[in-house]
Amino acid sequence: TTRELISQPPPRCTCDTGAMAAADEDSKEMMGEVVLASSGMLIQAGGIFELPIKVDRPSVLRIRFEVDEGYDVDFALKFLEDAEGSTPQTLVMPARSTAREGQLDIHTTGTCFVIWDNAFSWINSKSLTYHLSLKSKEDIERARRIEQKRLAELKKQAAKEQVIVRRQARANLIKELEGKLADMLAYEHEARGRLMAKQGELKRLEAEYNAAKAGIVAIADGADRAEELAAELQQKLSDLLEQAAQDEEDNALDTVE
Repeated sequence: TTRELISQPPPRCTCDTGAMAAADEDSKEMMGEVVLASSGMLIQAGGIFELPIKVDRPSVLRIRFEVDEGYDVDFALKFLEDAEGSTPQTLVMPARSTAREGQLDIHTTGTCFVIWDNAFSWINSKSLTYHLSLKSKEDIERARRIEQKRLAELKKQAAKEQVIVRRQARANLIKELEGKLADMLAYEHEARGRLMAKQGELKRLEAEYNAAKAGIVAIADGADRAEELAAELQQKLSDLLEQAAQDEEDNALDTVE
């Protein structure tokens, strides 16, 4: 959208011409937005700087300025509609200001006059730094829709990236769990092997125990049998001795007779 600064009438200025040239160089138009900026605009003592801005559609004027070194000027805004016979309307009453920032909604077409007045000062010149931008409400709304669309796309992209991140995190978790499961299975296999080895050892020890127990029982049984044989031999010896004594007694009786 093309915007233009009004060239007639020219800015009414009692200021440094070199600074005015710098201000012209700082006037820019980009993407339907008129931007005017200057640093060190010198307003002479008793002088005034009036900057006209052509408004060809309902627009928003953003204003930011500062008077250097803490000085002040009278700041005001006036607007002249394009309608025939119209007279300038004061939008912002003159007020002493050292700095100011804000915006103005302009609902019709015409010319806006931004005024910095140093007429009250007959001694001190003032150095002014300002930044003005004018953009149509249509362009602002278009930019807002574009920004909304951009934000929606960013949100959509962020949602996709979040899905990818969640999937990757889930895949990493599954991989981690699979690794832990593999470790658990390996440990279980190893533990089972150790258990089977211990069970084999227990069976071997049980067999040895049973064999030793059987040997002990056999030995015990043999001892009992030996005692029985010894008792039988003792009984037979006693019987033989008793029989021998009886035979000797009988022989002695025979001799006496």
